[in-house]
Amino acid sequence: MHDIAPGAAQAGQLKHFVRHTPWLMQALDAARQQGWASWCIGAGAVRCAVWEALHGRAAGALPPACLGDMDVVYFDVREAERGHWQSAQALARQQLQERLPWVRWEVVNQAAVHCWYRGAKGQAVPPFASLEQAVASWPEVATCVGVYLDARDELQLVAPLGLDDLLALRVRYNASDPERVSPATYEARMSAKQWQRFWPGLELQSLQKQ
Repeated sequence: MHDIAPGAAQAGQLKHFVRHTPWLMQALDAARQQGWASWCIGAGAVRCAVWEALHGRAAGALPPACLGDMDVVYFDVREAERGHWQSAQALARQQLQERLPWVRWEVVNQAAVHCWYRGAKGQAVPPFASLEQAVASWPEVATCVGVYLDARDELQLVAPLGLDDLLALRVRYNASDPERVSPATYEARMSAKQWQRFWPGLELQSLQKQ
């Protein structure tokens, strides 16, 4: 994994977009109440907020139709070791749903993702060592970004691959963890999601260009 810390200007721009996205700020506040030590909302929610802003669209109280799930991830090794990660995820999702019923929550303990692979796919993959390592494995480089609210109401970033792609409206395959996300999976995602319908300014890079 390549650790690429975003610069202050990029971090400030991202935080500005998030602060001016009411539906995402509400979701961040709801997720913070779970009390996880290591967590963030990432993937589609952050991507959607940023690309909407970069396309000149003002955010409202509710997310746009192009947002699917609200992906909240956390890192708790104890749940994986004790074997109750599935029930813990389900309980957290229920609590978040009660707190913000208009959100379609997706909750994943990234410390237990290897358990899911073993059970659902019969595939042995190594466990993640941290939330940052997990976020760095997501399918597109622009997707590998999360945000969370700390106890002082300050936005913090989880951006192990930097912010260049996200802020440049660039979509390309993240080749850092092909065991979990193969090139074929990336191509299938691009075909299914049709992101340029919502954000025509996107540059979608083919695998041949990378």
